[in-house]
Amino acid sequence: MDQRGQISVEYILLAAIVMMFVIIFGWVIAEESEVNSVVTAVKMGAENGTTFASTLNPTMQPVRVTSLDTNGENDITIQVHFSSSVDSIKDTILQSIEKSLADNGYTATNDGSKLNLATGRHNYIIELVNEL
Repeated sequence: MDQRGQISVEYILLAAIVMMFVIIFGWVIAEESEVNSVVTAVKMGAENGTTFASTLNPTMQPVRVTSLDTNGENDITIQVHFSSSVDSIKDTILQSIEKSLADNGYTATNDGSKLNLATGRHNYIIELVNEL
């Protein structure tokens, strides 16, 4: 800097580069944060749904959520895998997932066999899959 208090061009360029990196990383982090938030809400909703169903019917075999698979980039399909058949309690699980998503600020629509969720970044399709 000279005597008049002017900032050199190098400092301005350095600040611009740092600001660019912060904006890029912020966008990537926000993108991944949404996907993680939706997947976590789906898993919690599915687990709560199976627990609720087994509480209502004590003779029911225990059902666990074994895994969640996500596929796609813009239209993301989330498949929830269970340890045994959930055909008899599918509606209960879908309602529980829908409530869990609503508790996290998302509004999903239930078409009877799956849930559809549209956000500003992605479209999600949530399906229940039986492991046999």
